[in-house]
Amino acid sequence: MKKNLIRTGAVVLALLIGAATGFSAAAQTLMPQVSVLKGERSFMTGYDPVNVDGTVNVVIEISAGTTAKYMVDLKSGMIELEQKNGLPRYVQYLGYPCNYGNIPRSVLLKSKGGDGDAVDAIVLGPSVPTGSVVKGRAIGILSLVDTGEKDDKVVVVMENSPFANVRTIEELDRRFPGVTTILQTWFTSYKGRDKEGKLLLSSPGFKGRAATIKFIGDAVLDYENSVATDADRRPLDEKGNPYLYRWPGAKNVGE
Repeated sequence: MKKNLIRTGAVVLALLIGAATGFSAAAQTLMPQVSVLKGERSFMTGYDPVNVDGTVNVVIEISAGTTAKYMVDLKSGMIELEQKNGLPRYVQYLGYPCNYGNIPRSVLLKSKGGDGDAVDAIVLGPSVPTGSVVKGRAIGILSLVDTGEKDDKVVVVMENSPFANVRTIEELDRRFPGVTTILQTWFTSYKGRDKEGKLLLSSPGFKGRAATIKFIGDAVLDYENSVATDADRRPLDEKGNPYLYRWPGAKNVGE
């Protein structure tokens, strides 16, 4: 597929049309597909990860119900359609059961067992277009192991959605039965099985909100200390936290 850079307005329109018509995975491979999305500012560095009220910002890479594998390029700050063997990558499974993206200005350092990318986020709420930046509250972590490596996903409930008032994984189970089962089943199954018939991904379960707050906080601090350039680095307060990370609990010890 020829790779073109398209203005943001046209990109969002194309994505909205695709979402509205509900193309199947097979149809998507036959239709023109936006390969690069450039935002008004960098999707990696242009947004704070954490808001004053304790909510987080998430850059949506993949809309709920779709299969195209978009991701933020850490160097360019643009959203790009992943390529595999020279071809655009699509999930060969049911469409994503949720919006999926990452928390900007965060990093899971390889030196600490991470993958070198930003914190992945599962966002519960209505489907929104790729390139949207949404606000929500982190309530837990879906723990995943991908071929022997940790691949944890933060679970975020989107503002102004039916899930907005949920505060914990336990409350999510109580008020919205089946959601955690759907998430765990989908994310452990979408990559399929290995040659021995075992699922390539496994999950020991979910972690609570306190562990999630620390996980995000550490990733934000690691980004500011290890990735941000001198021109872009945020100042740290007397406690060693970036000034953007400034609600009660900024010590990264949970709630």
